[in-house]
Amino acid sequence: MNRDLKLEAPGQIPPLRLLAYFLVPGALMTLAFVAIAPVVERAGLPAIVALLVAIMGVLVPIEAGVVARAARRAGGVHQVIPYRDPMALATWAWLVPTLIVAAFVGFGLHQIIEPPLIDALFGWLPAWFVTPIDLDAVGASSPTVWTATLFAFLLINGIVGPVVEELYFRGYLLPRMAYLGRWAPLVNVTLFSLYHFWSPWQIVARILGFGPTVYAVRWKQNVYLGMVVHCSLNSIAVLLVASLVSSRL
Repeated sequence: MNRDLKLEAPGQIPPLRLLAYFLVPGALMTLAFVAIAPVVERAGLPAIVALLVAIMGVLVPIEAGVVARAARRAGGVHQVIPYRDPMALATWAWLVPTLIVAAFVGFGLHQIIEPPLIDALFGWLPAWFVTPIDLDAVGASSPTVWTATLFAFLLINGIVGPVVEELYFRGYLLPRMAYLGRWAPLVNVTLFSLYHFWSPWQIVARILGFGPTVYAVRWKQNVYLGMVVHCSLNSIAVLLVASLVSSRL
């Protein structure tokens, strides 16, 4: 039996409505970031604080709220998140590292064109938008402020954000795109990349870096796989940034 037959259960979302599900949360979060960042900077805090506030104040409530509302109507989260197939420990052991390496390769390749891309297309944006953590301005905030900021960065960007995003984009939306057939994962990761309005220069990077994970989630029909890989990638990135910040304090 085709494993995708069970995808008939979740109601399929038509294209225009699907586009709204993907892009509206990112647009609202970006507007919040833009509104909050000048206030944060005037308070002498790193601009990344504004992004973290926008994630927790706008993005997480919207995405978690959509899933929670659907779960209440359907009688439980298990009714709206079909991608919960178990995976053997051996599969976890090889698949997670493989996807992490694939992501590093994808993001790494994009780094070749990212700086000139930002200069050519996004140089008009405020510095705090392009670089929420400016390593050249680390000394403007105290070590105490940076310790609290980096801890919040790890918690929100490394754990809370990725878990909610995977629950929403791969757990809830991906099964409701089954009518797109084999194109569903590609469309999912492309719209997911576009939804990051706060870092548009990384659209291609996210498709290259995270595309294999989206395909793997669909293949294994396991949303937890996406959560583990996404949390791992974001946490590694946060820790690398934290080490750079610490070296300049």
